[in-house]
Amino acid sequence: MPRPRRNRKIFRPPVAGGYVPFDTTVQNAGCVILLFEEYEALRLADYEGLTQEEASKIMDVSRPTFSRIYDVARQKLARTLVEGLTLKIEGGSHEFEHIWFRCNACNTSFSQPDSAKFDCCPVCRSADIREIGTSAVDAADVYLKPNPAVHQTGFCVCPRCGLMVSHQPGIPCRSMVCSSCGSSMIREHHPVQS
Repeated sequence: MPRPRRNRKIFRPPVAGGYVPFDTTVQNAGCVILLFEEYEALRLADYEGLTQEEASKIMDVSRPTFSRIYDVARQKLARTLVEGLTLKIEGGSHEFEHIWFRCNACNTSFSQPDSAKFDCCPVCRSADIREIGTSAVDAADVYLKPNPAVHQTGFCVCPRCGLMVSHQPGIPCRSMVCSSCGSSMIREHHPVQS
């Protein structure tokens, strides 16, 4: 009997839950599922530029395991691009540093370090929210809808309580007010943030 698979540490969920091919004649050719840990391997190695040794420590896996995850992710991404397939990012054996939520109304992702449960979205106040990575809804095409937050870049962070909300293009983070403590939000990696 094989031993149970260990959860891989993921910093946070991806900005978009999937991608649809643009300007193609292939209709409904298929879908490739990129697991959260495969996405994280690509992010760490290719986007952050870390070595496989450094990235494996961050994900809390061995270097050979990281290498296998990374190779599978690259193969899936190449297949998606070459064959013009839809890409969904979901599932796998993963564990986020914090509990993350996504609003079904505006597609905003948000989290708070103390793992507080949310009643509504801090951006649009919709009660239609779900926890990312734990429900069967993650397999739906919800992520692929063209919602405003799909094109977000980074997060707005509350310097007092740590609430993280996906940044909305054209809306300065400082104009947003934290729904938990009422402080003005700042941009992620801002020098004021500790």
